[in-house]
Amino acid sequence: MRTRSEIVAAAERLFAEHGFEATRLDDIAAEVGIRRAAIFYHFGDKHELYSVMLDELFRDLEAPLPTTGSTVERLEAALTGWIDLVNQRPSIARLMLREAASAQPGKLTPFIEAGRGLGDWFRAVIAEGVASGEFQLRIEPYRFLSLMAGTTIFHFATMPWLALDQLVDPRSSAELGKHKREILLVARGMLGIAARPNDTA
Repeated sequence: MRTRSEIVAAAERLFAEHGFEATRLDDIAAEVGIRRAAIFYHFGDKHELYSVMLDELFRDLEAPLPTTGSTVERLEAALTGWIDLVNQRPSIARLMLREAASAQPGKLTPFIEAGRGLGDWFRAVIAEGVASGEFQLRIEPYRFLSLMAGTTIFHFATMPWLALDQLVDPRSSAELGKHKREILLVARGMLGIAARPNDTA
């Protein structure tokens, strides 16, 4: 249903920009061009809307994950695909940064629940790579995932001011290519993947 999808899309933009607490249902309704009451036809309250939005966001993140190829090929395709997704959908980075800022050890949140499938996919591929001998882990899987996610999110945010004298646009095709090569170099080192002839940035 179009209105429902429009509500979820508007919610994603506003929750990412302003955070859960500061975003009002009135703001989401105005963004879509409907009355606030119309939101309750699809969602029970703001918490339910937030949970549904997260579920759909992570479903979109999981959809392009590769199902064929070696563990190295699947992992590397997923990492470079992740960079493209963050570039194309800035709300992903904003939502993750907001969630990270308010995270508490041991507290299960809608964000953590929604992201389980994505994390499970990466852990399964890593475990498979270890079992096959393709990976020789030098770091725990959850630390690897944290570094991969954080590196890309902060790359887009920090490159413009870290390279002030070079006017670097992290979203340009050239910079995206460099970032992908660099991510793979780091990933291969942490997972103990054998170096390849073209492993240079």
